[in-house]
Amino acid sequence: MAFLRKEKQKSGTYLSICENYRDDSGKVKQKILYRLGKLEQYTADALQRIASQLLLLSGGNLEEHLRRAVKELARYNYGFPLVVKRILHTYGFEKIFERIKNNHKLSFNPFDVLLLLICDRLNDPLSKLGSYKLQNDYIGIEELSLQHIYRTLDKLSDYNNLIQKHIYEKNKTLFNYEVDLVFYDVTTFYFDSEREEENTLRQMGFSKDGKIGQTQILFGLLIDKNKNPIGYRIYSGNKYEGHTFKEAIDRLKTEYSIKNIIVVADRGMMNKANIALFEKEELASDYDYIIGERLKVLPTEVKEYLIELKNYRQTNWQIQDGEEITLCYTTYNYNGKTLIGSYSKTRAAKDRHDRERLLEKAERIKSHPELVEKKAKRYYLKNVGDAVYEIDEEKIKRAERFDGFTVIATNRKELKPEEALERYKDLYKIEQSFRTFKSYIEARPMFHWTDKRIEGHMCMCYVSYCLLNYLSQVMKANRLESSENKISRILTKMQLSLIQQGTNQYYLRSSMDLETEELLKTLKIHPLNDITPKSLIYNNL
Repeated sequence: MAFLRKEKQKSGTYLSICENYRDDSGKVKQKILYRLGKLEQYTADALQRIASQLLLLSGGNLEEHLRRAVKELARYNYGFPLVVKRILHTYGFEKIFERIKNNHKLSFNPFDVLLLLICDRLNDPLSKLGSYKLQNDYIGIEELSLQHIYRTLDKLSDYNNLIQKHIYEKNKTLFNYEVDLVFYDVTTFYFDSEREEENTLRQMGFSKDGKIGQTQILFGLLIDKNKNPIGYRIYSGNKYEGHTFKEAIDRLKTEYSIKNIIVVADRGMMNKANIALFEKEELASDYDYIIGERLKVLPTEVKEYLIELKNYRQTNWQIQDGEEITLCYTTYNYNGKTLIGSYSKTRAAKDRHDRERLLEKAERIKSHPELVEKKAKRYYLKNVGDAVYEIDEEKIKRAERFDGFTVIATNRKELKPEEALERYKDLYKIEQSFRTFKSYIEARPMFHWTDKRIEGHMCMCYVSYCLLNYLSQVMKANRLESSENKISRILTKMQLSLIQQGTNQYYLRSSMDLETEELLKTLKIHPLNDITPKSLIYNNL
Protein backbone atom coordinates (compact mmCIF):
# COMPACT_ATOMS: atom_id res chain seq x y z
CA MET A 1 0.00 0.00 0.00
CA ALA A 2 1.38 3.42 -0.98
CA PHE A 3 2.10 6.07 1.69
CA LEU A 4 3.81 9.44 2.14
CA ARG A 5 7.25 9.38 3.74
CA LYS A 6 9.11 12.30 5.36
CA GLU A 7 12.86 11.89 5.55
CA LYS A 8 14.92 14.44 7.49
CA GLN A 9 18.38 15.19 6.16
CA LYS A 10 20.90 17.93 6.88
CA SER A 11 19.77 19.90 3.84
CA GLY A 12 16.07 19.70 4.76
CA THR A 13 13.06 17.39 4.93
CA TYR A 14 12.32 15.34 1.78
CA LEU A 15 8.96 13.94 0.73
CA SER A 16 8.38 10.82 -1.29
CA ILE A 17 5.56 8.41 -2.12
CA CYS A 18 6.60 4.91 -1.16
CA GLU A 19 5.21 1.40 -1.17
CA ASN A 20 5.93 -1.53 1.12
CA TYR A 21 6.85 -4.94 -0.35
CA ARG A 22 8.42 -8.21 0.82
CA ASP A 23 11.65 -9.44 -0.69
CA ASP A 24 12.46 -13.08 -1.42
CA SER A 25 13.39 -13.71 2.18
CA GLY A 26 10.05 -12.32 3.40
CA LYS A 27 11.45 -9.06 4.85
CA VAL A 28 9.31 -5.88 4.54
CA LYS A 29 11.09 -3.22 2.51
CA GLN A 30 10.12 0.14 0.96
CA LYS A 31 10.18 1.11 -2.67
CA ILE A 32 10.11 4.77 -3.73
CA LEU A 33 7.40 5.30 -6.31
CA TYR A 34 7.84 9.06 -6.73
CA ARG A 35 10.12 11.71 -5.21
CA LEU A 36 8.28 14.95 -4.33
CA GLY A 37 11.34 16.99 -3.36
CA LYS A 38 11.96 19.17 -0.30
CA LEU A 39 9.06 19.96 2.03
CA GLU A 40 10.31 23.55 2.36
CA GLN A 41 9.60 24.11 -1.34
CA TYR A 42 5.86 23.79 -0.77
CA THR A 43 3.56 26.41 0.75
CA ALA A 44 0.81 25.36 3.15
CA ASP A 45 -1.80 26.19 0.51
CA ALA A 46 -0.03 24.04 -2.07
CA LEU A 47 0.08 21.04 0.27
CA GLN A 48 -3.61 21.47 1.05
CA ARG A 49 -4.48 21.54 -2.66
CA ILE A 50 -2.46 18.34 -3.29
CA ALA A 51 -4.18 16.62 -0.35
CA SER A 52 -7.61 17.66 -1.60
CA GLN A 53 -6.89 16.39 -5.12
CA LEU A 54 -5.62 13.05 -3.82
CA LEU A 55 -8.73 12.66 -1.69
CA LEU A 56 -10.95 13.31 -4.70
CA LEU A 57 -8.97 10.87 -6.87
CA SER A 58 -9.52 8.21 -4.24
CA GLY A 59 -13.27 8.70 -4.52
CA GLY A 60 -13.56 10.44 -1.15
CA ASN A 61 -15.89 13.36 -0.31
CA LEU A 62 -13.87 16.46 0.55
CA GLU A 63 -16.75 18.27 2.29
CA GLU A 64 -17.53 15.25 4.46
CA HIS A 65 -13.86 14.88 5.32
CA LEU A 66 -13.60 18.51 6.42
CA ARG A 67 -16.71 18.15 8.55
CA ARG A 68 -15.11 15.23 10.35
CA ALA A 69 -11.75 16.98 10.61
CA VAL A 70 -12.97 20.39 11.89
CA LYS A 71 -15.68 20.90 14.50
CA GLU A 72 -17.06 24.14 15.95
CA LEU A 73 -17.25 23.89 19.75
CA ALA A 74 -18.55 27.37 20.64
CA ARG A 75 -18.99 30.90 19.34
CA TYR A 76 -18.32 34.18 21.15
CA ASN A 77 -18.51 37.92 20.59
CA TYR A 78 -15.15 39.65 20.85
CA GLY A 79 -16.12 43.03 19.35
CA PHE A 80 -17.74 44.61 22.40
CA PRO A 81 -15.03 43.55 24.93
CA LEU A 82 -12.22 44.52 22.56
CA VAL A 83 -13.53 48.01 21.78
CA VAL A 84 -14.94 48.80 25.24
CA LYS A 85 -11.68 47.73 26.91
CA ARG A 86 -9.68 49.95 24.54
CA ILE A 87 -11.80 53.03 25.30
CA LEU A 88 -11.77 52.33 29.05
CA HIS A 89 -7.99 52.16 28.76
CA THR A 90 -7.97 55.44 26.80
CA TYR A 91 -9.81 57.06 29.73
CA GLY A 92 -7.44 55.51 32.27
CA PHE A 93 -10.13 53.51 34.09
CA GLU A 94 -7.85 50.51 34.65
CA LYS A 95 -5.66 52.57 37.00
CA ILE A 96 -8.66 54.01 38.86
CA PHE A 97 -10.16 50.60 39.53
CA GLU A 98 -6.82 49.08 40.41
CA ARG A 99 -6.57 51.69 43.18
CA ILE A 100 -10.12 50.94 44.31
CA LYS A 101 -9.28 47.23 44.41
CA ASN A 102 -6.13 47.81 46.45
CA ASN A 103 -7.70 50.39 48.81
CA HIS A 104 -10.48 47.99 49.77
CA LYS A 105 -8.40 44.77 49.45
CA LEU A 106 -10.93 43.27 47.05
CA SER A 107 -10.47 39.68 45.94
CA PHE A 108 -11.72 40.59 42.46
CA ASN A 109 -11.06 43.39 40.00
CA PRO A 110 -14.08 45.74 39.69
CA PHE A 111 -12.70 46.85 36.31
CA ASP A 112 -13.65 43.43 34.87
CA VAL A 113 -17.19 43.84 36.20
CA LEU A 114 -17.48 47.33 34.70
CA LEU A 115 -16.26 45.94 31.37
CA LEU A 116 -18.95 43.25 31.36
CA LEU A 117 -21.77 45.60 32.40
CA ILE A 118 -20.86 48.21 29.75
CA CYS A 119 -20.62 45.54 27.04
CA ASP A 120 -24.17 44.51 27.90
CA ARG A 121 -25.41 48.13 28.00
CA LEU A 122 -24.10 48.73 24.47
CA ASN A 123 -25.00 45.30 23.13
CA ASP A 124 -28.23 44.06 24.68
CA PRO A 125 -29.06 45.64 28.07
CA LEU A 126 -29.74 43.04 30.74
CA SER A 127 -30.44 42.87 34.44
CA LYS A 128 -27.39 42.28 36.62
CA LEU A 129 -28.51 38.66 37.03
CA GLY A 130 -28.82 38.38 33.24
CA SER A 131 -25.30 39.78 32.78
CA TYR A 132 -23.99 37.20 35.23
CA LYS A 133 -25.75 34.28 33.51
CA LEU A 134 -24.78 35.26 29.95
CA GLN A 135 -21.24 36.55 30.58
CA ASN A 136 -19.82 33.62 28.59
CA ASP A 137 -21.34 35.06 25.42
CA TYR A 138 -18.19 37.23 25.32
CA ILE A 139 -14.54 36.32 25.12
CA GLY A 140 -11.88 38.47 26.73
CA ILE A 141 -13.66 39.00 30.07
CA GLU A 142 -12.66 37.24 33.27
CA GLU A 143 -15.35 35.00 34.78
CA LEU A 144 -17.25 36.84 37.53
CA SER A 145 -19.57 35.92 40.39
CA LEU A 146 -22.94 37.59 40.92
CA GLN A 147 -21.78 38.85 44.30
CA HIS A 148 -18.86 40.68 42.64
CA ILE A 149 -21.25 42.41 40.24
CA TYR A 150 -23.34 43.82 43.08
CA ARG A 151 -20.29 44.81 45.12
CA THR A 152 -18.94 46.71 42.12
CA LEU A 153 -22.18 48.71 41.95
CA ASP A 154 -21.55 49.71 45.56
CA LYS A 155 -18.04 50.92 44.68
CA LEU A 156 -19.38 52.86 41.69
CA SER A 157 -21.75 54.59 44.10
CA ASP A 158 -18.92 55.39 46.54
CA TYR A 159 -16.63 56.78 43.84
CA ASN A 160 -19.14 58.34 41.45
CA ASN A 161 -17.91 61.92 42.06
CA LEU A 162 -14.31 60.89 41.38
CA ILE A 163 -15.38 59.08 38.19
CA GLN A 164 -17.37 62.09 36.94
CA LYS A 165 -14.53 64.50 37.59
CA HIS A 166 -12.05 62.13 35.91
CA ILE A 167 -14.21 61.86 32.77
CA TYR A 168 -14.57 65.64 32.57
CA GLU A 169 -10.82 66.25 32.87
CA LYS A 170 -10.01 63.44 30.41
CA ASN A 171 -12.46 64.77 27.82
CA LYS A 172 -10.75 68.17 27.90
CA THR A 173 -7.44 66.43 27.11
CA LEU A 174 -8.79 63.99 24.52
CA PHE A 175 -10.71 66.62 22.58
CA ASN A 176 -8.34 69.54 23.33
CA TYR A 177 -10.86 72.23 24.26
CA GLU A 178 -12.09 74.43 27.08
CA VAL A 179 -15.74 74.39 28.12
CA ASP A 180 -17.50 77.67 27.28
CA LEU A 181 -21.06 76.46 26.76
CA VAL A 182 -22.97 74.18 29.13
CA PHE A 183 -26.42 72.64 28.65
CA TYR A 184 -28.43 71.58 31.70
CA ASP A 185 -31.68 69.71 31.99
CA VAL A 186 -33.35 67.00 34.03
CA THR A 187 -35.36 63.91 33.26
CA THR A 188 -36.91 61.05 35.22
CA PHE A 189 -36.11 57.33 35.35
CA TYR A 190 -38.85 55.08 36.64
CA PHE A 191 -38.91 51.83 38.60
CA ASP A 192 -41.11 48.82 38.09
CA SER A 193 -42.58 49.53 41.52
CA GLU A 194 -45.25 51.60 43.23
CA ARG A 195 -43.77 51.34 46.74
CA GLU A 196 -42.31 54.48 48.29
CA GLU A 197 -40.02 54.59 51.31
CA GLU A 198 -39.53 57.76 53.30
CA ASN A 199 -36.21 59.61 52.87
CA THR A 200 -35.12 57.51 49.87
CA LEU A 201 -34.55 58.33 46.21
CA ARG A 202 -37.49 56.24 44.95
CA GLN A 203 -40.51 58.54 45.19
CA MET A 204 -43.65 59.36 43.25
CA GLY A 205 -43.50 62.57 41.24
CA PHE A 206 -44.19 64.19 37.89
CA SER A 207 -42.98 61.66 35.33
CA LYS A 208 -41.45 62.85 32.07
CA ASP A 209 -42.14 59.35 30.71
CA GLY A 210 -45.84 59.47 31.53
CA LYS A 211 -45.49 56.65 34.06
CA ILE A 212 -48.23 57.68 36.47
CA GLY A 213 -48.27 55.74 39.74
CA GLN A 214 -44.70 54.41 39.54
CA THR A 215 -41.79 55.48 41.68
CA GLN A 216 -38.90 57.33 40.03
CA ILE A 217 -35.72 59.34 40.48
CA LEU A 218 -34.88 62.76 39.05
CA PHE A 219 -31.67 62.86 37.00
CA GLY A 220 -29.90 66.16 36.28
CA LEU A 221 -27.29 66.16 33.50
CA LEU A 222 -24.67 68.68 32.37
CA ILE A 223 -23.16 68.35 28.90
CA ASP A 224 -21.13 70.55 26.57
CA LYS A 225 -21.84 71.50 22.95
CA ASN A 226 -20.39 68.16 21.74
CA LYS A 227 -22.61 66.13 24.11
CA ASN A 228 -19.55 65.32 26.22
CA PRO A 229 -20.78 64.72 29.78
CA ILE A 230 -19.63 67.19 32.43
CA GLY A 231 -21.47 65.72 35.40
CA TYR A 232 -24.75 64.50 36.80
CA ARG A 233 -26.73 64.40 40.01
CA ILE A 234 -29.53 62.13 41.25
CA TYR A 235 -32.46 63.52 43.25
CA SER A 236 -35.53 62.01 44.85
CA GLY A 237 -38.37 61.46 42.42
CA ASN A 238 -40.64 64.07 44.01
CA LYS A 239 -38.17 66.98 43.80
CA TYR A 240 -39.11 70.02 41.69
CA GLU A 241 -36.69 70.26 38.78
CA GLY A 242 -36.11 74.01 39.21
CA HIS A 243 -34.69 73.38 42.68
CA THR A 244 -31.81 71.36 41.20
CA PHE A 245 -30.40 74.23 39.15
CA LYS A 246 -28.53 76.05 41.93
CA GLU A 247 -26.57 72.94 42.86
CA ALA A 248 -25.62 72.39 39.21
CA ILE A 249 -24.29 75.95 38.90
CA ASP A 250 -22.47 75.79 42.23
CA ARG A 251 -20.82 72.60 41.10
CA LEU A 252 -19.52 74.19 37.89
CA LYS A 253 -18.01 76.99 39.95
CA THR A 254 -16.54 75.07 42.89
CA GLU A 255 -15.80 71.48 41.80
CA TYR A 256 -14.87 72.12 38.18
CA SER A 257 -13.61 75.71 38.42
CA ILE A 258 -15.25 76.51 35.08
CA LYS A 259 -15.23 80.21 34.30
CA ASN A 260 -16.69 82.40 31.56
CA ILE A 261 -19.43 80.12 30.33
CA ILE A 262 -22.97 80.40 29.04
CA VAL A 263 -25.52 78.10 30.64
CA VAL A 264 -28.34 77.03 28.33
CA ALA A 265 -31.49 75.67 29.96
CA ASP A 266 -35.12 74.99 29.17
CA ARG A 267 -37.82 77.45 30.25
CA GLY A 268 -39.16 74.95 32.79
CA MET A 269 -35.88 75.12 34.68
CA MET A 270 -35.56 78.88 35.09
CA ASN A 271 -37.76 80.38 37.79
CA LYS A 272 -37.08 83.82 39.26
CA ALA A 273 -34.80 82.42 41.96
CA ASN A 274 -32.62 80.64 39.41
CA ILE A 275 -32.34 83.71 37.19
CA ALA A 276 -31.36 85.72 40.27
CA LEU A 277 -28.34 83.43 40.74
CA PHE A 278 -26.66 85.11 37.77
CA GLU A 279 -26.98 88.52 39.42
CA LYS A 280 -24.88 87.49 42.42
CA GLU A 281 -21.39 88.95 42.61
CA GLU A 282 -19.61 85.58 42.39
CA LEU A 283 -21.36 84.74 39.10
CA ALA A 284 -22.22 88.06 37.49
CA SER A 285 -18.85 88.63 35.81
CA ASP A 286 -18.26 85.09 34.54
CA TYR A 287 -21.58 83.31 34.05
CA ASP A 288 -24.31 84.11 31.54
CA TYR A 289 -27.45 82.34 30.49
CA ILE A 290 -29.65 81.61 27.50
CA ILE A 291 -33.09 80.40 28.54
CA GLY A 292 -36.51 79.86 27.06
CA GLU A 293 -39.23 82.41 27.89
CA ARG A 294 -42.97 81.83 28.14
CA LEU A 295 -44.23 84.24 25.51
CA LYS A 296 -47.88 84.07 26.57
CA VAL A 297 -47.21 85.17 30.16
CA LEU A 298 -45.07 88.21 29.33
CA PRO A 299 -46.56 91.70 29.93
CA THR A 300 -49.02 92.77 27.25
CA GLU A 301 -46.77 95.50 25.84
CA VAL A 302 -43.85 93.07 25.45
CA LYS A 303 -46.02 90.33 24.09
CA GLU A 304 -47.67 92.54 21.46
CA TYR A 305 -44.29 93.71 20.21
CA LEU A 306 -42.91 90.17 19.92
CA ILE A 307 -45.84 88.78 17.90
CA GLU A 308 -45.87 91.64 15.38
CA LEU A 309 -44.02 90.44 12.27
CA LYS A 310 -43.27 93.98 11.06
CA ASN A 311 -40.83 94.25 13.98
CA TYR A 312 -38.81 91.30 12.67
CA ARG A 313 -35.78 91.25 10.39
CA GLN A 314 -34.58 88.42 8.16
CA THR A 315 -30.95 87.41 7.81
CA ASN A 316 -28.79 84.52 6.62
CA TRP A 317 -26.63 82.86 9.27
CA GLN A 318 -23.91 80.22 8.89
CA ILE A 319 -24.16 77.58 11.63
CA GLN A 320 -21.29 75.51 13.03
CA ASP A 321 -21.25 72.80 10.38
CA GLY A 322 -21.02 75.41 7.61
CA GLU A 323 -24.66 75.22 6.53
CA GLU A 324 -26.38 78.57 5.91
CA ILE A 325 -29.86 79.06 7.34
CA THR A 326 -32.39 81.92 7.21
CA LEU A 327 -33.40 83.49 10.53
CA CYS A 328 -36.33 85.78 11.21
CA TYR A 329 -35.94 87.51 14.58
CA THR A 330 -36.38 90.63 16.70
CA THR A 331 -35.04 91.82 20.07
CA TYR A 332 -36.56 93.55 23.07
CA ASN A 333 -34.85 94.77 26.23
CA TYR A 334 -36.81 93.80 29.31
CA ASN A 335 -35.88 93.73 33.01
CA GLY A 336 -32.14 93.88 32.36
CA LYS A 337 -32.12 91.03 29.83
CA THR A 338 -32.48 90.78 26.08
CA LEU A 339 -35.54 88.96 24.76
CA ILE A 340 -35.02 87.46 21.31
CA GLY A 341 -38.15 86.53 19.42
CA SER A 342 -37.96 84.25 16.39
CA TYR A 343 -40.55 83.28 13.80
CA SER A 344 -40.69 80.24 11.54
CA LYS A 345 -43.31 79.35 8.93
CA THR A 346 -42.56 75.67 9.51
CA ARG A 347 -43.14 76.07 13.22
CA ALA A 348 -46.37 78.00 12.54
CA ALA A 349 -47.64 75.12 10.40
CA LYS A 350 -46.80 72.66 13.18
CA ASP A 351 -48.59 74.79 15.78
CA ARG A 352 -51.71 74.85 13.57
CA HIS A 353 -51.52 71.12 13.00
CA ASP A 354 -51.18 70.39 16.73
CA ARG A 355 -54.16 72.62 17.52
CA GLU A 356 -56.31 70.99 14.83
CA ARG A 357 -55.59 67.56 16.32
CA LEU A 358 -56.71 68.78 19.73
CA LEU A 359 -59.89 70.25 18.22
CA GLU A 360 -60.68 66.95 16.47
CA LYS A 361 -60.44 65.19 19.80
CA ALA A 362 -62.47 67.93 21.48
CA GLU A 363 -65.38 67.26 19.09
CA ARG A 364 -65.28 63.57 20.02
CA ILE A 365 -65.15 64.00 23.80
CA LYS A 366 -67.17 67.18 24.49
CA SER A 367 -70.35 65.19 24.99
CA HIS A 368 -68.64 63.03 27.63
CA PRO A 369 -68.07 65.27 30.69
CA GLU A 370 -66.21 62.52 32.54
CA LEU A 371 -63.47 62.66 29.85
CA VAL A 372 -63.36 66.46 29.67
CA GLU A 373 -63.10 67.40 33.33
CA LYS A 374 -59.73 69.00 34.20
CA LYS A 375 -58.76 68.92 30.50
CA ALA A 376 -61.26 71.37 29.00
CA LYS A 377 -58.75 74.21 28.53
CA ARG A 378 -56.28 71.93 26.83
CA TYR A 379 -58.85 70.98 24.21
CA TYR A 380 -60.19 74.55 23.70
CA LEU A 381 -63.46 73.68 25.40
CA LYS A 382 -65.53 75.80 27.77
CA ASN A 383 -68.27 74.84 30.19
CA VAL A 384 -71.54 76.59 29.29
CA GLY A 385 -73.45 75.09 32.23
CA ASP A 386 -74.65 71.74 33.61
CA ALA A 387 -71.49 69.94 32.40
CA VAL A 388 -72.20 70.98 28.81
CA TYR A 389 -69.11 71.87 26.80
CA GLU A 390 -68.59 73.66 23.50
CA ILE A 391 -65.60 74.87 21.46
CA ASP A 392 -64.10 78.12 22.80
CA GLU A 393 -63.72 80.15 19.58
CA GLU A 394 -62.21 83.15 21.35
CA LYS A 395 -59.45 81.04 22.85
CA ILE A 396 -58.66 79.58 19.44
CA LYS A 397 -58.29 83.08 17.96
CA ARG A 398 -55.96 84.09 20.79
CA ALA A 399 -53.87 80.97 20.28
CA GLU A 400 -53.58 81.57 16.52
CA ARG A 401 -51.75 84.85 17.12
CA PHE A 402 -48.80 82.97 18.64
CA ASP A 403 -48.36 80.42 15.84
CA GLY A 404 -44.69 80.19 14.77
CA PHE A 405 -43.28 82.45 17.50
CA THR A 406 -40.83 81.50 20.26
CA VAL A 407 -38.85 83.68 22.65
CA ILE A 408 -35.55 83.18 24.44
CA ALA A 409 -33.75 85.47 26.89
CA THR A 410 -30.07 86.13 27.62
CA ASN A 411 -28.20 88.40 30.00
CA ARG A 412 -25.11 88.55 27.76
CA LYS A 413 -25.55 91.88 26.02
CA GLU A 414 -22.72 91.49 23.49
CA LEU A 415 -24.03 88.15 22.23
CA LYS A 416 -25.39 88.34 18.69
CA PRO A 417 -29.07 87.34 18.45
CA GLU A 418 -28.21 84.86 15.69
CA GLU A 419 -25.60 83.20 17.89
CA ALA A 420 -27.94 83.07 20.90
CA LEU A 421 -30.67 81.43 18.79
CA GLU A 422 -28.22 78.85 17.43
CA ARG A 423 -26.95 77.97 20.89
CA TYR A 424 -30.44 77.63 22.32
CA LYS A 425 -31.42 75.47 19.37
CA ASP A 426 -28.57 73.12 20.37
CA LEU A 427 -30.43 72.39 23.60
CA TYR A 428 -31.90 69.46 21.68
CA LYS A 429 -28.54 67.72 22.21
CA ILE A 430 -29.31 67.11 25.85
CA GLU A 431 -32.67 65.65 24.83
CA GLN A 432 -30.73 63.34 22.50
CA SER A 433 -28.51 62.38 25.43
CA PHE A 434 -31.56 61.49 27.52
CA ARG A 435 -32.90 59.36 24.66
CA THR A 436 -29.58 57.51 24.56
CA PHE A 437 -29.82 56.83 28.29
CA LYS A 438 -33.40 55.62 28.03
CA SER A 439 -33.70 53.89 24.67
CA TYR A 440 -30.22 52.61 23.82
CA ILE A 441 -28.50 52.11 27.18
CA GLU A 442 -31.91 51.33 28.74
CA ALA A 443 -31.18 52.86 32.14
CA ARG A 444 -34.82 52.27 33.05
CA PRO A 445 -36.94 50.66 34.32
CA MET A 446 -34.72 50.04 37.33
CA PHE A 447 -35.04 47.05 39.60
CA HIS A 448 -32.73 48.14 42.43
CA TRP A 449 -34.17 49.02 45.83
CA THR A 450 -31.45 50.71 47.88
CA ASP A 451 -30.10 54.20 47.19
CA LYS A 452 -26.57 52.83 46.96
CA ARG A 453 -27.42 50.32 44.23
CA ILE A 454 -29.47 52.94 42.36
CA GLU A 455 -26.51 55.34 42.43
CA GLY A 456 -24.15 52.56 41.30
CA HIS A 457 -26.45 51.61 38.42
CA MET A 458 -26.71 55.22 37.21
CA CYS A 459 -22.93 55.69 37.47
CA MET A 460 -22.42 52.60 35.29
CA CYS A 461 -24.95 53.96 32.75
CA TYR A 462 -23.17 57.33 32.81
CA VAL A 463 -19.79 55.73 32.02
CA SER A 464 -21.49 53.72 29.23
CA TYR A 465 -22.87 56.95 27.77
CA CYS A 466 -19.44 58.59 27.99
CA LEU A 467 -17.75 55.73 26.09
CA LEU A 468 -20.48 55.60 23.44
CA ASN A 469 -20.29 59.36 22.89
CA TYR A 470 -16.47 59.21 22.63
CA LEU A 471 -16.66 56.42 20.05
CA SER A 472 -19.28 58.31 18.05
CA GLN A 473 -17.18 61.48 17.99
CA VAL A 474 -13.99 59.69 16.99
CA MET A 475 -15.79 57.88 14.17
CA LYS A 476 -17.41 61.11 13.00
CA ALA A 477 -14.02 62.85 12.97
CA ASN A 478 -12.79 60.09 10.66
CA ARG A 479 -15.83 60.46 8.38
CA LEU A 480 -17.40 57.15 9.44
CA GLU A 481 -21.11 56.65 10.05
CA SER A 482 -21.46 56.87 13.80
CA SER A 483 -25.08 56.24 14.75
CA GLU A 484 -25.73 54.10 17.82
CA ASN A 485 -27.33 51.34 15.74
CA LYS A 486 -24.40 51.36 13.32
CA ILE A 487 -21.90 50.96 16.15
CA SER A 488 -23.94 48.10 17.60
CA ARG A 489 -24.15 46.29 14.24
CA ILE A 490 -20.39 46.51 13.64
CA LEU A 491 -19.47 45.22 17.10
CA THR A 492 -22.09 42.46 17.00
CA LYS A 493 -20.60 41.08 13.77
CA MET A 494 -17.18 40.63 15.39
CA GLN A 495 -17.33 36.93 16.33
CA LEU A 496 -14.86 34.17 17.23
CA SER A 497 -15.55 30.45 16.73
CA LEU A 498 -13.72 27.92 18.90
CA ILE A 499 -12.91 25.05 16.53
CA GLN A 500 -11.31 21.67 17.08
CA GLN A 501 -9.13 19.96 14.50
CA GLY A 502 -7.93 16.62 15.71
CA THR A 503 -6.54 17.23 19.18
CA ASN A 504 -5.85 20.92 18.54
CA GLN A 505 -8.21 23.82 19.31
CA TYR A 506 -8.17 27.20 17.55
CA TYR A 507 -10.20 30.41 17.41
CA LEU A 508 -11.44 31.26 13.94
CA ARG A 509 -12.28 34.94 13.44
CA SER A 510 -15.32 35.95 11.40
CA SER A 511 -14.57 37.73 8.15
CA MET A 512 -13.92 41.46 8.48
CA ASP A 513 -15.72 43.89 6.23
CA LEU A 514 -14.52 47.42 5.45
CA GLU A 515 -16.60 48.97 8.26
CA THR A 516 -14.95 46.77 10.87
CA GLU A 517 -11.47 47.43 9.49
CA GLU A 518 -12.06 51.19 9.53
CA LEU A 519 -13.37 51.12 13.11
CA LEU A 520 -10.37 49.16 14.39
CA LYS A 521 -8.01 51.42 12.48
CA THR A 522 -9.69 54.50 13.98
CA LEU A 523 -9.19 53.14 17.50
CA LYS A 524 -5.65 51.93 16.67
CA ILE A 525 -6.56 48.32 17.45
CA HIS A 526 -4.56 45.63 15.64
CA PRO A 527 -6.97 43.12 14.00
CA LEU A 528 -6.92 39.52 15.21
CA ASN A 529 -5.40 36.88 12.96
CA ASP A 530 -7.78 34.72 10.95
CA ILE A 531 -6.84 31.74 13.16
CA THR A 532 -5.34 31.96 16.65
CA PRO A 533 -4.31 28.97 18.81
CA LYS A 534 -6.47 28.69 21.90
CA SER A 535 -3.46 29.07 24.18
CA LEU A 536 -2.59 32.47 22.65
CA ILE A 537 -6.01 34.10 22.30
CA TYR A 538 -5.87 36.14 25.53
CA ASN A 539 -2.55 37.62 24.44
CA ASN A 540 -4.34 39.16 21.44
CA LEU A 541 -7.48 40.54 23.14
